[in-house]
Amino acid sequence: LFIIIGLAFVILYPVLYMVSVSFRAPEDVLDPSVVWIPRHLTLENYRMAAWLLDYGSSLTTTLIMSLLCAVLQCFTCSVTGYGFARFKFKGKNVLLLGALATLLVPMQTTMMPIYNNFVQFTNVTRIPTIDTPIPMAISALFGVGLKAGLFIFIFYQFYKNMPAELEDAAYIDGCGPIRAYFRIIIPNAGSMFLVVFLLSLVWYWNDSYASVLYYPSNNPLSMSLANMSNRILSSVKPDGTNYSTAETMAYLKTGALMCVAPILLIYAFLQRRFTRSVINSGIVG
Repeated sequence: LFIIIGLAFVILYPVLYMVSVSFRAPEDVLDPSVVWIPRHLTLENYRMAAWLLDYGSSLTTTLIMSLLCAVLQCFTCSVTGYGFARFKFKGKNVLLLGALATLLVPMQTTMMPIYNNFVQFTNVTRIPTIDTPIPMAISALFGVGLKAGLFIFIFYQFYKNMPAELEDAAYIDGCGPIRAYFRIIIPNAGSMFLVVFLLSLVWYWNDSYASVLYYPSNNPLSMSLANMSNRILSSVKPDGTNYSTAETMAYLKTGALMCVAPILLIYAFLQRRFTRSVINSGIVG
């Protein structure tokens, strides 16, 4: 019990510290006598952090991008994993190994060629792709999104352990492979879809490398947070003075908390189902 409490505190400590700092007045931030409970409560940090992050626009951009890519990636990786688990064809093992090998390839080695392809596509067709969700959505749709190889393997393992009698019964009733997948397999794989959806959502939510390539103007939350310190340094107070170190620290901690808060709320509402799904799917580590 004490070990569990200790681990929980270590994991929760950064979040609890950010919550504490977000309500502190500047004079409390660097005061060593203030440990957890501020002496002077204030909401000014949230107002300033929202302005520095351009929170409304950044949150909307991040929600659209993350939800769209997570949904597309769930479907694509599910279909791919099902194909590897249920059908026999030449080169299956090589292709599966290739899908898993994508986890070993750094994102930096593939992003620039993909980015150039989208730029060339825009030059030829005049259809804008940069500063839109199109590049990341297409990557997710074709199974080359963030951590797609891992999600394909998760679905592959899950479908491989499902009894084949489910599909055999569907085939006897006149269902083809596609209809059996949508009518039988997907309803029985709800736990896996939830696990993959949440993991994919978190990865897209926290991504900053692909976002800076595809969203140079419409910054999602991860990029707004990365640029927050520069914006503080380039801004001045109404009286013409610069922001102090204590104010900068408070705004940065509050901004980080505002960026992770939506994900924490989603997990808080889905925690029971997510934990049950992880147990049922056999994912460990």
